[in-house]
Amino acid sequence: MEDRRTGTDRRVQQRQGQARRPDRRTAPQPASTLELIPWRAVVPMVALALLSGFSWRYSQGATIDAESLPAIEYRSDLETPILSARRVPETLQRPLADEALVPEIEKILGPSGQATCLVVSEDDRVLNSTNAFLSLVPASNQKLLTTYAALSQYGPEHTFETRVGASSPVQNGLIDGDLYLIGGGDPFLTTQDWRSQYGDDQEGRYFSSLEELADAVVNAGVREVSGGVVGDESLFDGERYGPWAERLIVSNQSGPLSSLAVNEGFADWPAEFAGSFRGRTASVDPAGNAAQVFLSLLDERGITVQGGTDVSPAPTQAAVIATLTSPPLEDVVTHINSYSNNYGAEMLTKYLGRDERGIGSIAAGAAEIRSILELQRFDLSGVNIVDGSGLSESNRLTCGLVAELLGRAGADSVLVQSLSIGGERGSLAIKHDGTVADGRLFGKSGTLNGVTALSGVVESAREDDVELVFTYIVNGESVGLNEELKDLQVPFVDALASYPNAPLISALSPK
Repeated sequence: MEDRRTGTDRRVQQRQGQARRPDRRTAPQPASTLELIPWRAVVPMVALALLSGFSWRYSQGATIDAESLPAIEYRSDLETPILSARRVPETLQRPLADEALVPEIEKILGPSGQATCLVVSEDDRVLNSTNAFLSLVPASNQKLLTTYAALSQYGPEHTFETRVGASSPVQNGLIDGDLYLIGGGDPFLTTQDWRSQYGDDQEGRYFSSLEELADAVVNAGVREVSGGVVGDESLFDGERYGPWAERLIVSNQSGPLSSLAVNEGFADWPAEFAGSFRGRTASVDPAGNAAQVFLSLLDERGITVQGGTDVSPAPTQAAVIATLTSPPLEDVVTHINSYSNNYGAEMLTKYLGRDERGIGSIAAGAAEIRSILELQRFDLSGVNIVDGSGLSESNRLTCGLVAELLGRAGADSVLVQSLSIGGERGSLAIKHDGTVADGRLFGKSGTLNGVTALSGVVESAREDDVELVFTYIVNGESVGLNEELKDLQVPFVDALASYPNAPLISALSPK
């Protein structure tokens, strides 16, 4: 038998044989050849032979229905090559889509002699960045910082409380002493007369009803007050207006500020100018006016008040008779941003100052807004925060900051959803009605003499889940600048809503 073992096997056997070599005088006779083959090596070979035999016999007896098996076709060619750009369709679509925006971007940046910044981005991809960190007057785009800071600090469910207190509890329907109306900074504490001036245009407007607070006093069992109604506005300071140009104050861009004010601090508003700033009469004493209006409401409900009205802090240990809770902060912010409400923005600013720094002033609130943004590591280079509404022409923002703020908040955030909706709600409802951006633009406009601004988020009309963040601010010397540029904003926003204006992803996907 031929020895097929390797040299190594033979050498091992030789060494083993030498180690066990017996004395020749007692060595046994040589064994037969079969005895030299280990039985453990035979068993696997026999089993393999038997298995092969059975398998062959079974295959010969088996039958296969050829018609029951589908035909298999093999193709060596690919519809889309491995290295085709179609395998990442965005690589085909995005350059075409970006290029389609260029004409409208060039138009809106076109007017010469103006200081302009523009940032447009999709997710983390910047489509355009022009003077992103140029320091400019933002007008009402300032409200984006104010409302963002308030939402960050308190959350969307935060509320404001207006309370009614007394120096003594109710006894047999009588309050022996004064009734105190205590302001809590609710910016939209109103009466039905004020609310009715907006008619059916109530979308996005949220109010607290002073009538409901009067009803709560009745429900508390009060029938008579031996004293009078005293307004308490001690939560905020006594400054009625911000650091604004006189023309803005006399044109009623904001009512006089107070932690206790009804109807945004106005005492009268003629029906012929319903819903506008024109013809309104600002109250000289907002808290005193609120107390007088509340006294009238109590009288209408049959509560006898022996005294008149006054303004003074309530006693520290005053008994709480009734409380009126405002709508949640997310609704208050929606009212402010959708309708660019200056009064509401400044009330939030004073509230931030009082609650966080112990001083209910615009200056303290502005400092707190900056502090909140600093803690969140926003780039505040070139930023100057003077008020909360944007009426001050000393404010300075950058497109880079506003775009980053909107991007961090996200399209589904309370902040973005609080903005005016093109064609549907707020200050942009008419301007974008019937356009591509109708219902897809969530924007905050801004206007001062020589200033125009528009920032927000636009949802694509062509592809789901595509959203563009944009910020646009222009400063110039011409008062007529606003109308000229506002005419360019509509086609610009329409172009954003049409993005990506290129073949759809589905058309560019692998075949």
